[in-house]
Amino acid sequence: MNTPFPVRSDGKFTVEEYLAFIESRPEEERWQLIDGVAMMMPPPTLRHQRIASNLARRLNDQLEMVRPDLYAYQEIGLMVPDVASFRPEADVAVLDSSVDQESPYADRFYLVAEILSDSNTDKDIAAKRVRYLQHPDNLHFVLIEQKRVRVEVWARAAGWEPVVLDRLDAVLELPEWGFHLPLAALYRGTSLDVSTQS
Repeated sequence: MNTPFPVRSDGKFTVEEYLAFIESRPEEERWQLIDGVAMMMPPPTLRHQRIASNLARRLNDQLEMVRPDLYAYQEIGLMVPDVASFRPEADVAVLDSSVDQESPYADRFYLVAEILSDSNTDKDIAAKRVRYLQHPDNLHFVLIEQKRVRVEVWARAAGWEPVVLDRLDAVLELPEWGFHLPLAALYRGTSLDVSTQS
């Protein structure tokens, strides 16, 4: 479960306090700052990692052909302009080649995908979604469930109205990049992959 570690009486971290705090923590711990609250994230399941890997690999295959200046990273820290109390770690994010390769956080991104885990609360996900959608360069927010076939897609071009995909033959489409991914390919290699079931 996400465990908050408040520093001050109001339970909130400044960015400086948060960065100093995580610097003091063991390297194997994963942390994120959501509206001032530091959350420790449990290790992801193998299913979670497989879904993230499937998405990142397919995105990078397509981006290499149509937008070689973009790349899909996994488990990357993000920043949103003018929102100092927000330092999430996204499961998958598409960045451009101008990103500072020495920084653990990217301040420019074009897609963010989060894969739901048991530790995620509705409040945490809603707060992340609000912040991701307000980033001026972001084009897409994708929320993926790992225990059932269900993907929610928010797109700037559609006025941020969510689209829900809940069948393996449904297709995740990102028209800006000519990207089409059947959910069967997104969930390939997991317990939801019907091709591996006898």
